[in-house]
Amino acid sequence: MELRHLRYFVRAAELLHFTRAADSLHVSQPTLSSHIQQLEEELGSPLFDRVGRRVRLTAAGQILLPHARAATREVELSKEEIAELQGLLRGSLRVGTTYVFSEYLVPLSLAAYMTAYPDIHVLINWATSLEIEQDLLTGAIDLGLAFLPAESDELEAEPLLTDEVVLVVGKTHPLAAKTEIHVSELGDFPLILFSTGFSTRRLLDRQFAKEGFSPKILLEMNDIPALLKIVETGIAGTMVSRRLAAPCAQLRSISISGRVVRSAGILTRRGIHLSPAARAFLEVIRLHCQSIPAK
Repeated sequence: MELRHLRYFVRAAELLHFTRAADSLHVSQPTLSSHIQQLEEELGSPLFDRVGRRVRLTAAGQILLPHARAATREVELSKEEIAELQGLLRGSLRVGTTYVFSEYLVPLSLAAYMTAYPDIHVLINWATSLEIEQDLLTGAIDLGLAFLPAESDELEAEPLLTDEVVLVVGKTHPLAAKTEIHVSELGDFPLILFSTGFSTRRLLDRQFAKEGFSPKILLEMNDIPALLKIVETGIAGTMVSRRLAAPCAQLRSISISGRVVRSAGILTRRGIHLSPAARAFLEVIRLHCQSIPAK
């Protein structure tokens, strides 16, 4: 089994499109198809179901994918460590991060990181905490920035920040003048909340259950900028990180009685050796977090 076969398979499995996969690998589509066919013949099982130009993984392909990712990544790690020994920090870095870090942590940390290590190719994937955990477990990313604790025992967590979930309303909303509110006071006021895949939503659902409160949910969505824009109109409030709402002058943040606070930090897969590129990024993130005020 050739490493090149595995690399081509992984890329095709990630894009589920042979032409785009071939373009990203700088090979022709027939070349890509030929290598994957050789791999299928060696394994004695098809890896893709082909329907016209569209493809999807077979059961065998789904089994092979995490192992192929791990094998190709180990080779990349060896190259990076050899380069590090030679004083040349190169390679690639794949990071999954929740949307809440988009305003204040990831952009500045990335700018500092790319300035210090211009030869490292960085891939950032915005996702929910659950999606980040899944990507770590399958080897699709090297590390994650998410809310803690992790759902899986196979992941290690390093707390970095605390974060408060608050009620956020537009400045014309009837509750805009308040500084604190109990969830039971929200009975007559509609809410727009994150979809259930978000860690914030799971936290709120637990809080609602604890208080015996059934919120009036007007809308659920997974687009944060759009959600906040709708809240600005005053039609409904939302419950999100104080940090998300802080940059917007048209929004007001109201603490929830008892404070709904959680921890955010770094997730890595337990027992996995981090690449030099990943370790360097962690150092930048840790340093930057020291300058972020608590919320």
